[in-house]
Amino acid sequence: MGPLIEVLDREGQVRQSITVTHWPLRIGRALDNDLVLSDPHIAAHHFSIDETEAGLALTAAETRNGVQLGARRLASGERVVLPPDGDAIELNAGRTRLRLRLPGQSVAPELVIAPTLSLQRRALPLLAFALLLAGAQLFGNYLVNDPDGLTRTLGNALLGGFVAAALWCGAWATLSKIFTRQTHFLWHLRVFLLAGIALTLIHVVPALVAFAFSWPRATDFAFIGEIGVAAAALYFHLLAIEPARHRVLKRAALVCAAVAVGLTLWFNVQRTDRYGDELYMNHLFPPALRLAKPRPVDAFVDGLAPLKSTLDRKAKEAGADDGTRGEDE
Repeated sequence: MGPLIEVLDREGQVRQSITVTHWPLRIGRALDNDLVLSDPHIAAHHFSIDETEAGLALTAAETRNGVQLGARRLASGERVVLPPDGDAIELNAGRTRLRLRLPGQSVAPELVIAPTLSLQRRALPLLAFALLLAGAQLFGNYLVNDPDGLTRTLGNALLGGFVAAALWCGAWATLSKIFTRQTHFLWHLRVFLLAGIALTLIHVVPALVAFAFSWPRATDFAFIGEIGVAAAALYFHLLAIEPARHRVLKRAALVCAAVAVGLTLWFNVQRTDRYGDELYMNHLFPPALRLAKPRPVDAFVDGLAPLKSTLDRKAKEAGADDGTRGEDE
């Protein structure tokens, strides 16, 4: 059996394959190619693979988009020798994924067909994640709500979480069905539950630590963790829709997280002249969770003394601004 070149779909499944009977192998949109592709992002004669003394070599022809071979993009006229051994060689021409399989290359191991009981086995971790998320939400609501209305608050939180999970995962499952012909609902539900657990912990734990030990700075930059979790959840949701572009999706998620963190820092500076998210510790939890020693009132008042000069300066600046504004009027 000779070499084989395959055309893959977005899920990595083979859409078309031809056996290579001679070299060079020419690929493009023109009808005189050995493999004709209808992708409009491919040139008439996009690239060719021929046999040399060093082995098979790929040459990019007159193309504006080039050929993506692993992490390297070959521009028009560039040439590279292909590795003879190892795994099959995957490359991208335009929007088309191709795979070149040679007789000496290794084959991926056989995948085991999932048994009928696998659904139950997959459901058990999801149930555990759901219970863990519900417990974290219940604990968070217990900390911040009045005990008299706690039962109603908890019921509303559980109902709201259930509706949010159904709508969110249903929307992502619909997108997956459109682009991959599979819903991947359990995948999106797992991402939702894990992200919800992480967001709840990031929201509750720093605030609890700040309250227990009088460390207000513990919550100043908690938003960075929340943005990171949201970016990771977005990446894994999109991974079910575009599994072959995990590198692009990972970079996009990192860029989104960096932009979100930068904008949040900028807005914090504009709003409070500080990079942190909070001016003061505003979390009031049950006193039994307080571990820091009480501070005497006299010591607290003495600690406010350094603020007097700063407040006096700001008051003078505000008065000067009002006087200038009055003269202009």
